[in-house]
Amino acid sequence: MRFARPDDGGRFAGNVSRTPSGSDNDSSLSFVQRVRRKALELRVSRAIRPALSGLGACWVSLAISGTAAADGDIRASYAIAFAGLPFANATLDLAVRGSVYTARVTYRTAGPTRLLSDAAGVATSDGAYKGGRLTPAVFNLDHRNGRRRQKVALGLSDGVVKTMTVDPPLVLTSDQPPIEAKHLSAIADPLSALIISAVRGEGKTESGACDRTLSILDGLRRYDVRLEPQATGSTSQKGFSGPTTICRVVLKPLAGLIGGGRETNSGVANAGVSQIDVTFGRINVLDLHIPMSLQARTQYGAVSVTLTEFADGDQKPGTPR
Repeated sequence: MRFARPDDGGRFAGNVSRTPSGSDNDSSLSFVQRVRRKALELRVSRAIRPALSGLGACWVSLAISGTAAADGDIRASYAIAFAGLPFANATLDLAVRGSVYTARVTYRTAGPTRLLSDAAGVATSDGAYKGGRLTPAVFNLDHRNGRRRQKVALGLSDGVVKTMTVDPPLVLTSDQPPIEAKHLSAIADPLSALIISAVRGEGKTESGACDRTLSILDGLRRYDVRLEPQATGSTSQKGFSGPTTICRVVLKPLAGLIGGGRETNSGVANAGVSQIDVTFGRINVLDLHIPMSLQARTQYGAVSVTLTEFADGDQKPGTPR
């Protein structure tokens, strides 16, 4: 699905179709096996989606100070667990070269989860680095789960979506609001959402990772993320050593694939999630914050994300800074 212009009602023609639910096309399993697997996938998905939407916004909180162009490289790897069991692994790579940046996240299910859902994917964000700010121009997502595949491509200019392709098109339930023209301005993709300049208005600096609200669109859903400061400290682990900041994440879904029930889809902040906390660590390369960990309590179980390796510049993962 591709669009560039809204119809008279403000919606993008062909953006979504509405059916009660999707389908599982894995015909190699028996009917009972498919039903059981679908039920478990739905339970895990409902528990993990809100927390990882917050994480999607919180993969990096880059407080890049100054206005001069800079070069730098970051790699951070993470382990994701659900209810204490391994769920997935993810790796973030960030590169800044002069006035251009590229961010890339790869992920894949891990542990016993792969027996039920062999999901993997890659998300990339590319754009301009000017005046100490990162402005996304292109966002791409390629996600697969067994035989199912989902692709998203966004073209942006100064925070406004100019083109969007979702393949296959979104299939929404009756209580899921469609993504409309009003959702496509003053937004960022989930990778660049927290790549935030430390220079904030008339040269005033803002070095903290929290105390901000972000408007995020990934092509499948539109949501706001508010970060609230909780505590500060320091840590030394997995190749990282430095000060840390804990942020409370308040996630507000607005449109698209934002949940599986009316309560979740009503726009209530953190619906289905009692609490999401992210610990950011500040590093010297490009003067930035990256997430050290995420803890979320959901009605289905706890979700945790922990840093397993970190490297900046020429440093090899796992070696001391």
